[in-house]
Amino acid sequence: MPTIRIIETPSLGDRSYLVHDGTTAFVIDPQRDIDRVLQEAEADGVAIAAVFETHIHNDYVTGGYALAQQLGAKYYVNADDPVSYDRNPIRDSEIVEVGSMRVQALHTPGHTFTHLSYALLDDAEPVVF
Repeated sequence: MPTIRIIETPSLGDRSYLVHDGTTAFVIDPQRDIDRVLQEAEADGVAIAAVFETHIHNDYVTGGYALAQQLGAKYYVNADDPVSYDRNPIRDSEIVEVGSMRVQALHTPGHTFTHLSYALLDDAEPVVF
């Protein structure tokens, strides 16, 4: 089972996730202060290979683009979001391999019309972010 680290910011009611297989990691919804994500990854001795956004954040400034650029990681944003920056577009049901892990995009409109959740597909029970 992959390791899941939750990085909380209680004052904003937000969470970011660092998920890894012991070597390779991905991050979901990193906040602008990417130092905490980098510290968690360093403490666990893993390399961040991918960053996933659940939605374009109108409620706070994301650190996803900066994190991906700094590390040379792939940056996944819903293909239907009209953005002007480089990203790896992802759609409902697509599966991305990150290290030994498989991550599936799930269209879950709600907070925004293009909101995505992500399922970590594992031999055990799946985990949804």
